[in-house]
Amino acid sequence: MAEVSFICKRTLSSTKPVQPGQFSPLSILDQVMERNHLRVGLYYGLQTRRRAGELTKKLRESMSDMLSTFPVVTGRLLRTSEGDWTTKCNDAGVRMVEARAEGSVDEWLKNVDREKEL
Repeated sequence: MAEVSFICKRTLSSTKPVQPGQFSPLSILDQVMERNHLRVGLYYGLQTRRRAGELTKKLRESMSDMLSTFPVVTGRLLRTSEGDWTTKCNDAGVRMVEARAEGSVDEWLKNVDREKEL
């Protein structure tokens, strides 16, 4: 098993502030997918050592630009008085964790126990 070193945890926010008091009700699809959520892992192979944050700088910048276009992504879920879910668009941001692992994705895929990973 590869050793993983935690580098940092960041909150990414949009480059443009959201208008105060903006809410967005969940769509039918959002409601159907209520119990599911999305986590994304991005893996990069490094040829040389880089300082923490150097490799992810462009990703952070482009994510902040994207969040300006889709402010609902940076909000927080709330229940309305009727019991429905809505998103309060408040620029709370999205979480990003950066870590470094020894080894390669190819090595990990050869040794992964699929049942334990899911």
